[in-house]
Amino acid sequence: MALCGALTILEAISYNIGELARMGPGYFPLMVGCFLVALGILVPLSPDPDEVQEDMMDEHLPQPTRRERVRGMACIAGGIALFIILGSFLGFLPATFALVFVSALGDTSNSVKSAAILALAMTVFGAVVFSWALQLQFPMLRWG
Repeated sequence: MALCGALTILEAISYNIGELARMGPGYFPLMVGCFLVALGILVPLSPDPDEVQEDMMDEHLPQPTRRERVRGMACIAGGIALFIILGSFLGFLPATFALVFVSALGDTSNSVKSAAILALAMTVFGAVVFSWALQLQFPMLRWG
C-alpha cells in the first residue's frame, strides 16, 4: 500500500499541484498518495485485532441497548437531513450547528449543553476552514 502511494505521489508531482484554494489536477492524487503511504506504514504497526477485541470486552461496562443504538443512527441521519434542508434555506452556519447538535444528541452520554457547545465550536471551525481558508462558495447566512 505504501509503495502504491509512493508511486501515486511520484506521478502526481508531474502535474500542477496548485494551492488549497485553487487545486490543480495533481492536488487530489498527491493527497491520496500521502494517505496511502501513511496507511501503509501504520497498518503493520497496529495491534492484533484479537488482542484489541479481548481488551474491549469488559463485562463491567454497560452495553448499549437496541433503543440507544437506534437513537444514535436516527440522530445522525436526522442531522444530515437537517444540514441539507437548512443549508439550502438558511446557509452554512445554521446547517452546521443543527447537524452537529442533533448528531451529538444521538450519544446518550451527551447533555443538551455539551451538544450545544460542541455544535458551536464545530460551526466556528467549519466557518474558518471552509469560508476563510478554502473560500467555499456556500453562503454563511441566507434567508429563503
